[in-house]
Amino acid sequence: MKKWWSLSLIAFSLAVLALSLSPRAARAADAESEKLASLGKALRYTLKTTGPASTIDTGAAAILIKAPLPAVRKIVTSYGSYKSFITSFDQSRVLAKRKGTSEVYLQVPILNGAAHIWTVADMSPPTKDGADEVISGRHKRGNVADFRARWRLRAVDEHHTILKLELFVDPKLPFPPSAVTTQLARAADKAVTAVRNRAQAEAPASARPSTTAAADPGAPPSAAPTATASSAPATASGSAAPAAQASEQGRTNAAPAPSEVASEMPPPEDDSVRRHKDMARR
Repeated sequence: MKKWWSLSLIAFSLAVLALSLSPRAARAADAESEKLASLGKALRYTLKTTGPASTIDTGAAAILIKAPLPAVRKIVTSYGSYKSFITSFDQSRVLAKRKGTSEVYLQVPILNGAAHIWTVADMSPPTKDGADEVISGRHKRGNVADFRARWRLRAVDEHHTILKLELFVDPKLPFPPSAVTTQLARAADKAVTAVRNRAQAEAPASARPSTTAAADPGAPPSAAPTATASSAPATASGSAAPAAQASEQGRTNAAPAPSEVASEMPPPEDDSVRRHKDMARR
């Protein structure tokens, strides 16, 4: 009997703990998505590099994407297409695939294109890490000492996904560690922004939330709603007069000035010239 009561008490305690932690985790996730939504662009940050440690910090960036997680995952795992939409890469090729792992060749220009760094990395299949899906890349060979990449995806709801990229490169060059970290954070920013732009462009209209650009500062400029004459007749009629004035002004400006017209015409004949012509005819 005592054993049964003990087990029941443990189960009850675990249930209470789960109920107390779930709202807290949900609030934390909501706070992060709200912060990214209000920012309207990628948020850069850095992490201490571990496993193994390095004097170069890991550069990272996070962004909110108005697209479902499967659509974002599909773009993130299209490694061979990186060069076509992520400006940080000028080469990207899938060399082999085996058991869900992709062997990928990546090349990145540095020093304003004067040199290139490249790596062949194994990109793992997506795995669960709490509420996140994680896709990790590990260096195999290349002209860098080390390369690591970790994509993190988390579904906020069925229409929104938080995407993060943690990027580390040891370039084997005598650069200050802080300068390398700055470049890594910038590259991570470009990568997550490029994925967001492609995912939101490819998302079907039915999957997009019906929000205005003012309500969501992260929306691209093309997503801004346009006013129509049927939805705002007063505005349309009020704007017709300025449009007509602009058109009339354009026609007026297009016409040459009177002095310019006169300069293109022959000079008028005076009376003496006309008399000489009459005498010559007679």
